[in-house]
Amino acid sequence: MNPEQRIRQHFENSAATALKTQAAIGLQVVDAARRIATVYDNGGKLLLCGNGGSASDALHFSAELLCRYEKERQPLAAIALPADTATLTAAGNDYDFSQVFARQISGLGKPNDALIVFTTSGQSPNILEAARAATTAGLSVIALTGRDGGALAGLLDTNDLELRVPSDSTARIQEAHAIIIHCICNLIDLHMTGETRL
Repeated sequence: MNPEQRIRQHFENSAATALKTQAAIGLQVVDAARRIATVYDNGGKLLLCGNGGSASDALHFSAELLCRYEKERQPLAAIALPADTATLTAAGNDYDFSQVFARQISGLGKPNDALIVFTTSGQSPNILEAARAATTAGLSVIALTGRDGGALAGLLDTNDLELRVPSDSTARIQEAHAIIIHCICNLIDLHMTGETRL
């Protein structure tokens, strides 16, 4: 396979995963947007976390909410937990890396808030501890996952929502997560500007 064919295959695989994801969880994506709109309507905020590329997804999503996606609207409260390097390194040093998000959630989270988790495996100890801390603090959890959902899927309860990308490829899962972020942001923009009520 030459480089051009490889690039074409990448685009084709990404598009196929995106369409498969829409067919599998399109309604759940609307539900996620509805839940997030309810958080904001009730004066709550979002806490977001992930590791590596998924940490970048958390920052991306929070930036779209705090600034804007495509429409001018009020800023929406969103805190990307991986962005606070002082707290991350303090919690990792003084406690354990599994606690880097849980400590922040325990300190910042309120019952009207929600935790948005990005993970391609659902297995990272700090993500599992984040979900546990959110449940303890009374936050609902919206988890963007892939593969079989990992151990995280087993921690979610009826107040939570999993958006599982039907793929075993980390890259394809991350690409689908980016599309899901934009879909939710679009619906939130429309909700906040009164064009479409969720």
